[in-house]
Amino acid sequence: MADTDCPALTMLSTILLTCFAALPAQQAATDATTDSLEVADLLQRKVLIQGDKSYRVQDILNALYPYDASLQASLESNAEYLGFYINSLRFFDHVRWFSNLLILEEEGFPAVSREALEQEALAWSAERSENSPSANSTLALAALEIQAHARLIAKQPKEFSNKEIRAHFNASIPEFFGVLKTSWIRVPLFDLETNAAISQAQRAQIYEDLDKVGKALSSGELEWDQAVEAHSMDPTSKRNGGRVGYLKRQDIRYDEEFMRQLFSDFGIVAPETAVVRGPITGSRWVYLVRIEMVKTQGVVEMSLVRDRVIRSLRIYRLHAKMAELASTVTRSILLPITTQ
Repeated sequence: MADTDCPALTMLSTILLTCFAALPAQQAATDATTDSLEVADLLQRKVLIQGDKSYRVQDILNALYPYDASLQASLESNAEYLGFYINSLRFFDHVRWFSNLLILEEEGFPAVSREALEQEALAWSAERSENSPSANSTLALAALEIQAHARLIAKQPKEFSNKEIRAHFNASIPEFFGVLKTSWIRVPLFDLETNAAISQAQRAQIYEDLDKVGKALSSGELEWDQAVEAHSMDPTSKRNGGRVGYLKRQDIRYDEEFMRQLFSDFGIVAPETAVVRGPITGSRWVYLVRIEMVKTQGVVEMSLVRDRVIRSLRIYRLHAKMAELASTVTRSILLPITTQ
């Protein structure tokens, strides 16, 4: 008798076909549930301990969401992307500036107006790019840092005296009218294989190691070429003995945090021999820099760059104040986190 003539077999076939047809939908639903649970777990991970309080991934993201409408949907719908994001250098910086904002709030630095925030966003962007994006797009990129900048600047005088402006100009003339011929050793603040941010402890160890190298170079115990070969993790400059060439303060090829520190406090008289500066912690690398020559370009007249000098003075003072306040606080950034 044919199978189709048997009611029991026909019913069984129908049930099996129905079950197998439902499997993809059931699997998709299971995957979605698993992904949602992973997202929920990641959002609750601690990423900052400051004083006697701890803060989660969700706390930092909640501070970012008002400035980037698309961020929440992107992150909280995909556990893999969320895991990648929270272990990135970008998120590490978000946590650092979230921490700084907590310090400013504790110290009574009030929030600033939207106008002041947008004004600082445009200035912040101009210092890092040839383009001029909108204030909103810049805030989406670095809202927490820009908020801290704006709060610190709001506490500064509206105007500086000519004496203060001139003193800052004289302290760092190469910043405005010079170029530095440089070589460097640099070590990344990220894992070269995964691109994830390294831990706070690893950062401290890199700084300590390069500080020892710098002292050995200054004392003559170590030659520059040997130091580059042994310690640099930048393949491009390492092949050239660490040589980078001439750097100008407004060169946007390198991160602003590093360039600001490199050009600060040079004084009126250029060094006659090569000097080593650092370690300098930038946004992506820690640097030990050998400055081989300082060249002045153009007519050194402060009136030609007065606005730049005033902006530089404000930035110098806000970072000095932030460092002073942060030095009194115990904090730990708990990144990267395990996402498996």
